[in-house]
Amino acid sequence: MGTDERAGQPSRYSIKRVGLGSLSKFGCLLGALVSFVPSLILGCGGVLMVSRLRSLLEGWERAQIHVLGQAIPVDVIALLNLESLLRGARAVDSLSWALFILFVALGSVLGGLLFLVVGDLAGWIYNLVARLSGGLEVELTEARQPRGRREDSGNR
Repeated sequence: MGTDERAGQPSRYSIKRVGLGSLSKFGCLLGALVSFVPSLILGCGGVLMVSRLRSLLEGWERAQIHVLGQAIPVDVIALLNLESLLRGARAVDSLSWALFILFVALGSVLGGLLFLVVGDLAGWIYNLVARLSGGLEVELTEARQPRGRREDSGNR
């Protein structure tokens, strides 16, 4: 593959078509890996946000108004009809590790799907343009083997 009669001389090839199946797998895996760290940040932010929301709502539950030196307890949650929101925040906060894992997994999957779609679209467009223009032309030369390393044709 790519060998020319003249040793060390470049061989010219043109890329006529890109396989969309391999491009899909590569794009999906690359997207999942690239979006993993942002997904971790999103997961931490989501867990922190739910915890802070729960603390805020629980503080409203025990609110007090001071009038003429007297503390009057006021349940702002009941006044604003937010009991279901507080119950939901408590339930979600009790499952914070599951929420964290869900955010990380969902972010990675969505990143993988995004890269898959963009990569397939780019591959489809390349295949269309390559059909009209003949594709990209590349020059390849045979790489030299490092010293002390034998070429093992059985492992290729």
